Amino acid sequence: MKGFKCGRRWLLRVVVGCAFFAANAFADMEWKHLTQQVEARQTALASMIREAQRKNVCTDYAETSYHVIGIFQQAAQHDHDHMGKVRSIFQSFNHYKKIDPVHTERLPVTELEACVDIADNAMAELRLQLAHQIKLTIPPDFTQGQMNLGKGAYQLDGRPVFPSTLVWTPKTEPYLNAFGYLGGGYLQISQLEQDGTPSERTLQRSIERTKEQAGLNTAPIVFLMGHTPGRWQREQHPEILHGGRNFTQYDIDSPLVRGWIKDMCEGMLPELSKACSSQPMMHLVANEPHFATAKGSWKASNGLSDITIKKFQRWLESKYKTIGALNTVYGSSHAGWDQVLFHDLPVEKRQIDKKLRGTPVWYDWNRFNQERVSDWFTYLKEQSQANDNGRKAPMSIKMLGFTLSRNTRDGGMDLEYLTKLQDVVGADLRVAPRGSEFYGKHEEGMDPETGWQAHYAYDWSEQSMYLDFSKSLCPDKVFYDSEWHGFGAVSWRNFNLSREYVRSSLWLAFTHGMGMIKPWLWGRGEDGALSPKADHIGELATQPIAVDAFGRTMKELNAHAEHIVASVPTRRDFLIYYCEESAIQDENYTSAFKDVYEALKLLNLNVGFTTPTEIANLDPETQTVIVPPTPYVLDASLDSLSSFTGSVVMVGSEQSFLKTELGAAQSGEGVRAPFASLPMGNAMELADAFEPALASIAPALPLGIKITDPAGKKAHGVMINQAIDPTTGKLILVLNNISKDPRVVLIPPEMKVANLIKHREEQNRIELNPCDVRLLLVADAH
Repeated sequence: MKGFKCGRRWLLRVVVGCAFFAANAFADMEWKHLTQQVEARQTALASMIREAQRKNVCTDYAETSYHVIGIFQQAAQHDHDHMGKVRSIFQSFNHYKKIDPVHTERLPVTELEACVDIADNAMAELRLQLAHQIKLTIPPDFTQGQMNLGKGAYQLDGRPVFPSTLVWTPKTEPYLNAFGYLGGGYLQISQLEQDGTPSERTLQRSIERTKEQAGLNTAPIVFLMGHTPGRWQREQHPEILHGGRNFTQYDIDSPLVRGWIKDMCEGMLPELSKACSSQPMMHLVANEPHFATAKGSWKASNGLSDITIKKFQRWLESKYKTIGALNTVYGSSHAGWDQVLFHDLPVEKRQIDKKLRGTPVWYDWNRFNQERVSDWFTYLKEQSQANDNGRKAPMSIKMLGFTLSRNTRDGGMDLEYLTKLQDVVGADLRVAPRGSEFYGKHEEGMDPETGWQAHYAYDWSEQSMYLDFSKSLCPDKVFYDSEWHGFGAVSWRNFNLSREYVRSSLWLAFTHGMGMIKPWLWGRGEDGALSPKADHIGELATQPIAVDAFGRTMKELNAHAEHIVASVPTRRDFLIYYCEESAIQDENYTSAFKDVYEALKLLNLNVGFTTPTEIANLDPETQTVIVPPTPYVLDASLDSLSSFTGSVVMVGSEQSFLKTELGAAQSGEGVRAPFASLPMGNAMELADAFEPALASIAPALPLGIKITDPAGKKAHGVMINQAIDPTTGKLILVLNNISKDPRVVLIPPEMKVANLIKHREEQNRIELNPCDVRLLLVADAH
């Protein structure tokens, strides 16, 4: 029996070994065949590009695809040759169990299969061009010309453009051609020597890289200011870490830190400014700043410094004058200013309890936190612009994209102040397609029956709402998303991003006022090697079709930039009244105004935001204020609203103006005679209520357009921009179906419709699949 068993084991080893050899042989044959197939497709595409060039047909889009195929041929081969490393990288991803393991094993194959798809798609488009069935507009040439900051957009030789690139892409020709010519550099206080001067080696490298980029005509060149202290700074002054957060890792109230910031700007920016030569530069002064202070919030366990605590005590004294006055408001019996909050607590315990929300101390602390953070960014702007050789280059902040839409305000970010402080408004916004893997119990839309996935092709409102908010306050400022999360984020992944989704979400961004974009991220080296950082798994580095769609869409957007810029409203008809007091004190406030916002957008009304300081600038004859449930309000904020003599629409009025900002009963009368008062509901319910309520005061649109489902029933989900072409005076229409279902757009039959992207006539009955986009020119057929 022992010998038989041993024989069986030997036989099993032989069978398994043969099977393994046969499987490997088949895999090698499949790989060889696939690589040959891709090479043949790329050769055929190159031949068609040359033919099109001889016939003066636009090849910019096809060339993007050609470069993307080349990039991923190298990437797929590297993955194939290093599968052990690829497995290890994927397995280190926290949510690996949710990934089909076959996806990992077949990654190089799926990358090359995608390359075949990209080539076929590009050649199919070229055939239509060569047959004169479509004509594509040539995008601007970023390799030449002078870039300047203009009104609402950067301009290349006087023409509006949308600079772009991907985070961490090499500055070499294939990448520049495919993804854009946006430049960048980096500086932070860790680059200082102990005498306060910058490291000569580091500075020279930065100067050389900047000169190289200027020579390539990359523009603008954006200098990101990091906020990580160096080793000597941490060791000699450990107290600077008290109050640090994730990307700003030191105490922003520390005089030492501010001194180092001044030294860094004085020592580096004059030289970097010179290295930019004639190219415009920009100061991006922080990456995702947050200064959360509520217990359990992001990095709040780092606590607060003694400097910050004393600063708060002085702030309270300035506001209340005497501790007795504070005690009267607080209902407390503190003996001194030092006893109000965080008394005798160690650094790491200095976190405010979320149970205090709605009380005077919660409001005072959060307002103080906003003021100290605003002072920090004002300082960063002053130091940056004081040392860039007189350029006064625009300052921007990469704000967290959820700063407006989430219900927390303990992070110190005063949205209105910081939006106005920036010269180029910035954030990292998020969109996410239906069917993605979402991670985290707080993720909205996870339920396909009750969340956004029940209605939309992708989660769109965070991006659109932040852009509408920014453009309402500062319509002429460029908006820069320096870490766009449309391809993945910590909170989600999608391993099969479609070109339709990529195109639709980018068009939605730029028709809402996006001016410059740098998506997260390109996770490969110049040799094609996949980045070992697990949080890059499932993003652009493994998705050729999405990468190709990004490059192509950016060329398309740039080709039609004049029309797109014209489609972004500079003036809003319906303005949501944003009240910071309620945002600070009421955890339900943001979700309510988000529903109001989404409802108005579904009706394709020209919607924006106003604030207590901005409402006086509105035209009461033509603009309407929409007030969501606003339970907490300053007397001054209520007075500014009451002074508005135009139409005011209350939503959930029984929940509004109940308390002062400190939580006491509000004695103000509120809006005496609102134009309309509607019950609060979800976005779909509110859309049904808003439509008849606002019909008599909604401005007449240039063109009446109907949206239905394929059966002819009235429907929502197509975003429509209407604008007058600045050159022809004709009507420009942008249609973008963000619904998860097909839609039909009906344009009056007396109108003649032309497709500006393909330069051909369009029917007046337009069928749109989810994520379909149209750019149309409409004129009277007679």
